[in-house]
Amino acid sequence: MTDIFGVLRERALERMANAPPEDFLVRGIWKVELAFKPNPAERTFYYTFWIAMTKGQGCCYCIGDDPRGRELVGRDARELIKEKTCISIAALDSLYASLPRQPVAVHELKGNSIDKTKARTAIILAEAERLLAGVSGRCPRVVNVGVVGNLLRDLRVKGYDVCASDMERDIIGSTVHGIEIQDGTRTFDLVGQSDLAIVTGMTIATDSLELIVAEAKKAGTKLLVFAETGANFGEEYCRTIGIDAAVSEPFPFYIFQGASTIEVYRKEQG
Repeated sequence: MTDIFGVLRERALERMANAPPEDFLVRGIWKVELAFKPNPAERTFYYTFWIAMTKGQGCCYCIGDDPRGRELVGRDARELIKEKTCISIAALDSLYASLPRQPVAVHELKGNSIDKTKARTAIILAEAERLLAGVSGRCPRVVNVGVVGNLLRDLRVKGYDVCASDMERDIIGSTVHGIEIQDGTRTFDLVGQSDLAIVTGMTIATDSLELIVAEAKKAGTKLLVFAETGANFGEEYCRTIGIDAAVSEPFPFYIFQGASTIEVYRKEQG
């Protein structure tokens, strides 16, 4: 099974082989605790995320924690990324933030989080519809891994057969827009039974992404990753890992007032 973090690390180091040492310097570390409910259709998100800054900024959401922090400022990111932790994912993401990339589409979102929530959901939904265009003669099956209430609602409105799974204990077994949220341990079965899996980028931090990718390839399931965690991995996900599409949201996210950018990447066909 592919070690996705390891592949991303080696690709970054290869592409930055001639970069000066200062491009690897950790200049900042932020830890943010949040509780956020963008609108009545959405659940409340309770999370911690880390931001790491080298030449660029990267992010990783975590359910657990990393005991390190400010003492890492001034360190070489190449040392941090030898092993996978929340902070090392954020640090690797920050390295990718400094590399050139070519999204197929870039969306600039402005305003408050209420407006940006709608726009973000619409972008993900448009990519989902594109990936499901080849399903005919029956109702397409979609699984949302890492529950987003607005997305579940809009997928159902479109008439898709929708299921969802999550690792957060507080919402497992609850019903969101008529869909019972299943335990994250069922994720791989649900991916294998679906035409499309819409998966949070946080799965790289929960050690789930490798199994999801493997199951999707085995079952012929299309895979769409929406990512704040590892947002800058989007192009590499599609080019190297074989993910069909990535909707990437580099920091600052839609939950914050002001401008946000969403980038869309797609696997080359052929």
